[in-house]
Amino acid sequence: MRRDVLNEALREVPIPVPGDAEERGLRVVEAAYAEREPRERTAPESRLPSLPRLALALALATLLAALLLSPAGADVRDWVDDAFTSSAPRPEPTLSEIPGGGRLLVQSAEGPWVVQPDGSRRLLGDYEEADWSPHGLFAAVAKGRTLSAVEPDGTPHWSFTAPARVADPRWSPVPGERIAFRSGRALHVIAGDGTGDRVLAAKTAPVAPAWSPYGDSSLAYVSAAGALRIISSESAEKLAAAPALPDVAEIEWGAGGSAILEASPRAMRLRPVRIQKLRPGPELGQARMLAVAPGADLVDAALAPRRQMVAAVLTRWQDHGTRSSVVVYGPSPGQRRRLLTVPGSLGEVAWSPDGLRLLVAWPYANQWLFLPVDRGQGRAVANVSDAFAPGGRAASFPRVEGWCCPR
Repeated sequence: MRRDVLNEALREVPIPVPGDAEERGLRVVEAAYAEREPRERTAPESRLPSLPRLALALALATLLAALLLSPAGADVRDWVDDAFTSSAPRPEPTLSEIPGGGRLLVQSAEGPWVVQPDGSRRLLGDYEEADWSPHGLFAAVAKGRTLSAVEPDGTPHWSFTAPARVADPRWSPVPGERIAFRSGRALHVIAGDGTGDRVLAAKTAPVAPAWSPYGDSSLAYVSAAGALRIISSESAEKLAAAPALPDVAEIEWGAGGSAILEASPRAMRLRPVRIQKLRPGPELGQARMLAVAPGADLVDAALAPRRQMVAAVLTRWQDHGTRSSVVVYGPSPGQRRRLLTVPGSLGEVAWSPDGLRLLVAWPYANQWLFLPVDRGQGRAVANVSDAFAPGGRAASFPRVEGWCCPR
């Protein structure tokens, strides 16, 4: 009864929230928890809280109510969740299997590696970038002005010399007839057998292109003028266009073909893609912003292959140090869920082929984190950089370039 009265009183009291309430609140909570000492219980009376303990509890309750119920306390709610509910799985010493199956394409200082479902690894060669073909039958690899296709065991299939340095090779989905890549500032397309190189756009932004998941000829890219464009890779005809996100660094076309993700260092948004019935080609709809906490840096973001869900890695500096979070945004506006928060900086995030798991790089701890999106226990793998450093050489942390393929 008395608890109900107290709760009702707290709800009725107007609570002022100054601009610096978050910082002061965090310091108070941290100090209170740091100074709290356990008491020995030697008598039945010790089960009752002493007056100072009761006062501390009421003060904390009032403070948390002020922070959690106010609009200005949204970021504090995130911090409380970070501090008291999130933790990383206990790491395994080595990668013995890929949770959920599939194969990984991992770029290291030595070149790209193929990681099999059982965790075994093979170095493809001295290449700077790599991307899977459909079903993982080949990998498109690039070094300097050379674009090549190699088999998963590293056997070269063909090579092509471009007019300028090759970057961002992207193999089209099934039936996998084309590879798009940037050469210098130009956007090129070449057939899957290494023939028929053509220039689709003379000037582009330094952003990797993205193929339509439908497997047709539609290709999205960012122009040098900052426009998001969809063109036909057969005719170079412009099919749709809209202003790109300012300072866009990455685009992904996923969610079964229904959306394009645009991401910059501080913002991200989803733009619907609709297929027209009266004329060929897609149409770009009104973009929806995905909320990024003030002061947070967007390290990486990835769009799920079949669902309108976005996984993002956010890093923010706070008084107690740098902390990074993995946040999943749902299909509805405002729908988001924090999967994990850890100290230090996280790296890239990649969806599993079935869209049920995430692989998150944690260079700070030299680990990979495999996190289920809906339910289940996550897994962690330690000593990642050592696994991609042949001969015991000093290793930098590798980058995951792709997770292939649907079962």
